[in-house]
Amino acid sequence: MKLSPGIYIHPLDRRIEIQRFWSLLWALVAREFKGRYRRSILGPLWAVLQPLFYMVIFTFLRGVLDIPSDGVPYIIFTYSALVPWTFFAGTITRCGPSVSANSSLVKKIALPREIFPAAGVMGALIDFCIAATILIVMMIWYQVHITWSLAWLPFLILLTAILALGIGLGVSALGTYRHDVLFALPFVTQFWILATPIMYPLSEVPSAWQFAYKLNPMVGIIEAFRDVLVKGLSPDMSLLSISITGTVLVWLVAWPIFRFMSQYFADVL
Repeated sequence: MKLSPGIYIHPLDRRIEIQRFWSLLWALVAREFKGRYRRSILGPLWAVLQPLFYMVIFTFLRGVLDIPSDGVPYIIFTYSALVPWTFFAGTITRCGPSVSANSSLVKKIALPREIFPAAGVMGALIDFCIAATILIVMMIWYQVHITWSLAWLPFLILLTAILALGIGLGVSALGTYRHDVLFALPFVTQFWILATPIMYPLSEVPSAWQFAYKLNPMVGIIEAFRDVLVKGLSPDMSLLSISITGTVLVWLVAWPIFRFMSQYFADVL
């Protein structure tokens, strides 16, 4: 493989580099997962409790505000959206301090800095799979009709991961230099969940706000998850295309920022 004029990398060397990358990635994921729940009584069950807690709160508010649910039982209406949302928000939360938390590795080992946010995505994906088991039970309990629309799930999960990783790259880069970014994350995610159709359907958003509201890339993703999981429909492609476009724009901004700032991580840390 040609790297630059007169410099070549043997394919076997490249394969070894890739294997080392994945080995280190999984080691980081395992360490983060064990460390996260090491002194917890409930352990990984917290991955289920967070979306369940939100579901209970939203169900209570629904009784007060009379929020519709598009003809779907409200419990599964909200939980089917909370599972991907928790994956998205959990990824960003993990990515933010991922570089600072691995400062010893950043200073001592020459490796792609992207591996730390990537480990955050993989860790959040494990929690996603745990929380999804409750969703499966709910779908069986409410006798949700299974259709071929479920074939969209791998794409939607991948799109959510790519969007979250893009945002996570930017947050981790900025957060390494200024911890104020990390302190602001909980406030941003709390506001963001209210600006996404999780507690209420998209149809409840006033028509005058619909255009600006749909620019939130999580709107199309959450609606797509709800369509394929609960309603047995294919995603609204016009809405999902906005999410895809937003994901591309996020990467066009966040990736260059991360690549530039990552050169100086060791100096800052």
